[in-house]
Amino acid sequence: MDKILITGGLGFIGHNISVALKDAGFEVVIVDNYSHNINQPWHKVIINQRLDIIKKVGIPVFTADTSEEFQIENIVLEINPDKIIHTAAIPDARLSNLNPSAGFNQNLLATKFLLETIRKNDLKIGQFTYFSSSMIYGDFLSESVNEDAPKDPKGIYGAAKLSSELLIKAYHNLIDLPYTIIRPSALYGPRCINNRVTQVFIEKALKGEPITIQGDGSQKLDFTFIDDFVRGLVITQTHPDAINCIFNLTTGCAEPIGNLVKILNKYFKDLEVIYEPWDKIVPVRGTLTIEKLKGLGFEPQYRIENGYPKYIEWYLDNNDYFKIGVN
Repeated sequence: MDKILITGGLGFIGHNISVALKDAGFEVVIVDNYSHNINQPWHKVIINQRLDIIKKVGIPVFTADTSEEFQIENIVLEINPDKIIHTAAIPDARLSNLNPSAGFNQNLLATKFLLETIRKNDLKIGQFTYFSSSMIYGDFLSESVNEDAPKDPKGIYGAAKLSSELLIKAYHNLIDLPYTIIRPSALYGPRCINNRVTQVFIEKALKGEPITIQGDGSQKLDFTFIDDFVRGLVITQTHPDAINCIFNLTTGCAEPIGNLVKILNKYFKDLEVIYEPWDKIVPVRGTLTIEKLKGLGFEPQYRIENGYPKYIEWYLDNNDYFKIGVN
């Protein structure tokens, strides 16, 4: 039974994959600094839900900040994992662009510290998995991109993610570190508070506030429901052909942002929508092809038509608890 260390394991992705990997038979240990993107009272409630889930399944949590070199080195040496999954990062690209120094420290320097811990201490890590981003491609040059498409990130977040990918490959060449790189896109689902449009639109609707869309609503994203992402991630940790590979892990079918509003209209009547110019620092994206991961058995089950309603209904089922929009 391999021991997996998951950095940022209390985050949206982290707590979901921690439970799934434990269910798959791995010994899972979480490292987290308990720093979350909490800007509303109900976000604290959602964080507590994550903590309750992790506690219920008995996954130990170590407190450490991956951007503190000696702190994270000591924790890694104490845990002595067989695998590392590095999810810890600033999950909101907007925040990285507003504070480039923090974006650099959390999204690149932390990766370097983990890699140096492995090298300096000659740790025998069987797989180092890194969560990158669709942001690394920059503006898509076609409606869909595969893993070999040109990379031209436009902001600090995407640049730091791509830099981390290159650093991981360099350490692979230097110390023969087995790696897997995952590129997600527009993740959403219950307990997500990463300030993505899927979440922001629902919370605006619950508060009776206008929904703001950049562009005219026709711009597309490869929206990925968390359950699909988790299934794909488990494959990358259990299939031998996932080693030393890079995978897009998405639905594999981009859909217009405006379609989210169409689905919301089934639950919230008379939604007001405000359109504003597209932010030039945000890349124009589309579909991320997933043929490589499909070759290992991955098959997504969700599109926004059946995934987004589950997210909306989760908010509605919990709103007596959250009290969003209640004075």
